[in-house]
Amino acid sequence: MKNTTLVVAKVIVYSTCLFLLPFWFQAYFTPLATLNITSIGLLPAADAELVGLSNIRGTVGGLRLAIICMTFIGAFYKRRDLLFGAAITVGVVSLGRFISLASDGWELISFVTAAGEVLIVLSLLHLRQDIPNPAKD
Repeated sequence: MKNTTLVVAKVIVYSTCLFLLPFWFQAYFTPLATLNITSIGLLPAADAELVGLSNIRGTVGGLRLAIICMTFIGAFYKRRDLLFGAAITVGVVSLGRFISLASDGWELISFVTAAGEVLIVLSLLHLRQDIPNPAKD
């Protein structure tokens, strides 16, 4: 039974990654394209007033809360895996900002934010190195 639930969980996780991949490409490289969650019917009609706010609160707010949780729990409980996950998450957000700087034009605030995120990634990776790896002990 345990193997079955593990297989089901893996299928769900990998399927979610495959489902979200085109939306990631669209958000990074063609943010004004028509491929979006609304176009496949997962959100209310386009004339609904709160669709955009829901997306900002859910995606951006959720992403930031996830980073906060992974960073705090990883640092407090000395969990290398959570610090690495937070570093990856902040790193891909920073990559998106640099792609935007290259494709949409230069903005000082975007550059400062992206550079700050790189500093956060380096700090998380450095903190991760100072925590003993239980797999090697």
